[in-house]
Amino acid sequence: MNEKKLTEENNQRYQAIADQIQKGNTDEAIISLKEILSSNPNDLVALSMSGSAYMRAGDETEAFNYFEAAVKADPDSFSAHGDLAFASMKCGQSAQAITHFERSIEINPDFYPAWSFLEALYFEKRDYVAAVNAVKKSESLDPMDEEYKEMQNALKNGYLENAEKMARSMISRHPGHPRGSYMLAHLASRAGAHEECTKILRYALQHHPANAMLRKTLIQNLERLGEFILAVDEAEGLVKLDSDYRNWILLSKVYGHIGSYEKQLSAAEEAAEKIENDTDELGKVDLLRGHALKILGRRSESEQAYRDCIIRTHGNGAGWWGLADFKDYSFNQDDKLSMQKIIENKNHNPAQRCQAAFALAKAFESENDFNESFSWYKKANSLRPNLNFNQKDHKKFCERIIDEFDSDTLKNQAEKQDNMPIPIFIIGMPRSGSTLIEQILSSHSQIEGTMELMTLPNLERKIIISGGQNFDKRYPESFRYFNQEQLADFGMEYINQTSIYRSDKPYFIDKLPPNYERVGVIQKILPNAIIIDARRHPMACGFSIYKQHFAGGHEYSYDLSNIGFYYNCYLEVMDHFNQFISEKIFTMQYEKNIHDTEAMTRELLDHIGVEFESNCLEFFRNKRAVRTASSEQVRKPIYKGSLEEWKNYESELQPLEESLGDQTIQRFNDIY
Repeated sequence: MNEKKLTEENNQRYQAIADQIQKGNTDEAIISLKEILSSNPNDLVALSMSGSAYMRAGDETEAFNYFEAAVKADPDSFSAHGDLAFASMKCGQSAQAITHFERSIEINPDFYPAWSFLEALYFEKRDYVAAVNAVKKSESLDPMDEEYKEMQNALKNGYLENAEKMARSMISRHPGHPRGSYMLAHLASRAGAHEECTKILRYALQHHPANAMLRKTLIQNLERLGEFILAVDEAEGLVKLDSDYRNWILLSKVYGHIGSYEKQLSAAEEAAEKIENDTDELGKVDLLRGHALKILGRRSESEQAYRDCIIRTHGNGAGWWGLADFKDYSFNQDDKLSMQKIIENKNHNPAQRCQAAFALAKAFESENDFNESFSWYKKANSLRPNLNFNQKDHKKFCERIIDEFDSDTLKNQAEKQDNMPIPIFIIGMPRSGSTLIEQILSSHSQIEGTMELMTLPNLERKIIISGGQNFDKRYPESFRYFNQEQLADFGMEYINQTSIYRSDKPYFIDKLPPNYERVGVIQKILPNAIIIDARRHPMACGFSIYKQHFAGGHEYSYDLSNIGFYYNCYLEVMDHFNQFISEKIFTMQYEKNIHDTEAMTRELLDHIGVEFESNCLEFFRNKRAVRTASSEQVRKPIYKGSLEEWKNYESELQPLEESLGDQTIQRFNDIY
């Protein structure tokens, strides 16, 4: 680099030498440069290019001689300091690199490359404040700013290919360019290519490790992939880098994913301390605190956190639903009026209005005002935004499961492995007593209770991708083509990924009701696994689902006809698996469990292969964290009052009854 105006002739000569260096013809380049320096020993361009030529030739000692000579020739040349700093950085001499990059920006504060490289150097020495400042400076000086704006416009106007080309061009010229990488990662995620998105972001962070935008995007993408352990590691790094309260909120959420609820609460409280004069944001943190405290069984503190959330956040329905989801919370008249105002105000977020309506419906139900209650349940379900359940699509999906996981496919399993922890999968429909089963089992000395794990669904995604790449087959057909060794590898990956959630007990619980769709996967990759089908009368189950606001998923659950349809599909899938692997599946009928808990518990433990322990009948004394909608019920002795609650609404549940059909309902005539 040379700050003096060069003649056109010199420009051409230097360009020819630069081309030689780039092509690896360093000997010829060095000869030409020595000719120039023989007549002008202080020629900064020639000194700099000589250093570059020797670096390319692998002679670092001689390269530094020339870079240092350039600095000596002109101590006030920002480019000379920049060249020496860059060479030092490449050779692992970080302290010297920082010294000369800092000198270069003293001379020229707008020297973009220096700020860009200083970011990584400061990050390496854990000077995060300086690193973040370098990020801000380099962004403000980004020479590709106009291209970035053009790229944003292309995305906004739907020209995705153009946006991608511009992003790739930026990255080719500046490896890991933050804005280009962010755009490319966004496009990958938008296309569902989350694995590719992760690769893009990790590459960018190698070059720009202090860029909080890239790191937050990586954390969110890891969450989508279910890579929660990696997400926690990144989030812990993020708050060290930038202690903004939003980053603490993100850390709190990812702690929740791995069941670290005390840490989740601590991170939320740390976020609250960092919020100044923003009651809306503090209200959001109160909501997080309320959820964590509920999971930990600290009810009075949880209630207060939800109340604080309601007071601080205008139009907040989530706080009201947090209270209602205790199932036995008593609302007063003012509470009900406040909820109704949120629901009726169309300027409020539909998701908040929806949750307020669920809470209000529960309030009236607690007062035995069933007509008023159902009208609000109906309103709540109608307000649920962003639903995308299609009966035909779901039916086809379930038929593919039944067709592809036939007897022969199910027999082709991974070999059973001894001395490995045995997973106990609790599957079925939601609101069917699965949390009660989990609490009973986790009270046994040999069985570890965990949480609703996303490990299997996320592993299934990898299996789907692998089947497509290796066999050019869609899932579940692709499962026919994996050999025993490959199936065993998938099983071992599941065991390894769940290790963070368990100790050294011989059995552990994986309770996720929708895993009934993955019984075939379980059978093939985890031959030692035990499956418990949590089942409940379809009318009772269906209504309990209808009056529950789920944080995510379960898109069928906001329409009575869809619930009945989904329930029948679940029965068809389980009937299929019970036909071929009935010895693996234990069906726990909720009503029988409530009427004679001891008898059903003894049967269940016998199926698992462990001795009966009386602690299992005192499950309500178990202090473990419980995350599901039944968290409060399972902290109390068995309650039989919920068995026929649906009959209070029977006249309103005709769409559910018709969708289920007589044949399904008659299957449950003998459950009591």
